[in-house]
Amino acid sequence: MDLRPATTDDLPLLVDLQRRFDVAWFGASEHSPDEVAEFLGYAEPLPQGSLLAFEGERLVGVALRFGTDTVLTIDPEADAAPVLAQLLPWFADAPGRTEVLSRDGAAVTAIETAGWTYDKSTFDLLVDVDAELKLAEPAWPDGVVARDFDPADVEAIHRLIYVDAGWAEVPGHPERGFEEWQRIFITSHTRPELQVIAWRGERIVGVAMGRIWDDGTGWISQLATAKNERGRGLGRAMLLEGLRRRVAAGATSLGLSVQASNETALKLYLDAGLGIDREFRTFLAPAS
Repeated sequence: MDLRPATTDDLPLLVDLQRRFDVAWFGASEHSPDEVAEFLGYAEPLPQGSLLAFEGERLVGVALRFGTDTVLTIDPEADAAPVLAQLLPWFADAPGRTEVLSRDGAAVTAIETAGWTYDKSTFDLLVDVDAELKLAEPAWPDGVVARDFDPADVEAIHRLIYVDAGWAEVPGHPERGFEEWQRIFITSHTRPELQVIAWRGERIVGVAMGRIWDDGTGWISQLATAKNERGRGLGRAMLLEGLRRRVAAGATSLGLSVQASNETALKLYLDAGLGIDREFRTFLAPAS
């Protein structure tokens, strides 16, 4: 098996591998070429942030890392064990963890056999937008007004998420500095009318941020409520408003991710009509 870092010239191979992975596990291709290129761009610089595994000329594994995040994609037709035997040491070096799709039993077994330890699970929740979907009207706390995203407020939004709402205090939520967060979440895909920015007077007290992916999935990436505003229904109102805005914009499905251990958030999302569609398991590298 041959290993090397990725280059931008590898994009067609990466797109094809992602398509094979999506179709095998989810029944349809879920990532456009532009989105695959976007994810590849997060791994900067590429020579240090990427590793590709080849069997002959066939790409069978992709490992990416950026900040505290990792991406691991394995050819569903390949033997997972030898692919992981090559890629796991690279993840073990930094950041010492990675995640695999729980339904990929071969990958789960291979990573456990390699001595990696299960840490936690993340659920992706999804629901189709069809005649059966009934989203409740949001009920806003007194004195709170929802507005669209304004680029002038970007620093205040970041402060709300990571300071006032303590986003990274939730197990499994990474701490992101302003520049890293902005590069990932404030892009050309950040349509102002899809974002829900909750204001109390002149202060931002909550946000529901996200986008519509190219396959039509309206995604909530970050839902955060200031600590002193909790318990008043603000989180539920922002969630429902964010989902309704995505439906109005033409989304064909709705979704978000949640830590499986976050029972309060999980209940909120299930009550709103979303359902658990897939689980990703995070594993930690053996102690050196």
